[in-house]
Amino acid sequence: MTVDLTSGRKGAKFGKGFSAVMVGQKWAIEQLSKIATVHTRLGWQTSNLRKHLGLEKSKDKAEQTPESHANDGITLACFRFLDYLPFHTSNYHGHDWKGSVEVTDAPFTIIKRPPISRRQLHLMVPSKGGKRRKYGGSTTRHEFRKGDLVSSHKGVGYVSGDTEKQLSVSDANWKQLGQIAVSKIQLIRRSNGLIVSH
Repeated sequence: MTVDLTSGRKGAKFGKGFSAVMVGQKWAIEQLSKIATVHTRLGWQTSNLRKHLGLEKSKDKAEQTPESHANDGITLACFRFLDYLPFHTSNYHGHDWKGSVEVTDAPFTIIKRPPISRRQLHLMVPSKGGKRRKYGGSTTRHEFRKGDLVSSHKGVGYVSGDTEKQLSVSDANWKQLGQIAVSKIQLIRRSNGLIVSH
C-alpha cells in the first residue's frame, strides 16, 4: 500500500504548520500498517510521477472531478510499477523512470449522503389537539422512505419528501425533478444512506 505524506511543519500541534489531515493521516498509516506493508511517498514524488503520467491536478476540492479527487490515488498506485531510479553507464549517470504502466479511462463516481433533515421536534409548537407538524426524518406517509431510488415518468431519482398524495423526487444533486403521484412511482432500490452519481 502506498500513501502520500501530507506536507506541513513536522510535529506542529497548532498554528500555520498544523493540519487536521496530518493527524488523521498518521492514525490511518498506523492502522494500515497493522494489516499490510505501507510505502510512503512525499508530495513532490507524487507530483513528479503524476506529471510523467500526464495526469492533471486540481487543488479545488469542491470540484467533483478526477483531477481533484482521484488522480493522486491513481499516481500512488502506479508507484508499484514505475519509479524514478538512479542509473549509471560508462558515459552517463543520473535518474530515469524505470518500469511501465498504461493509464486508461475509468468511470468516476461521486458517493455522498442524502441531505435529509433530522427531526427537530423541539422546534415545533404543537397545534390544537397537541399534534406537531412533521419535520425532517427519513419516513414518508407512503410506503417509500427518503433516499429510496425510484423511477417515474420524470426520470430516475431519489425520494426527497412527500405531501398527502405525492412524493418529491430529486436527482443526485438533490434538485427536485417534480412532485409525482405515489401511484406513478416504482421502487428501484431501498435507501442505503448513499447517493451515487456518475
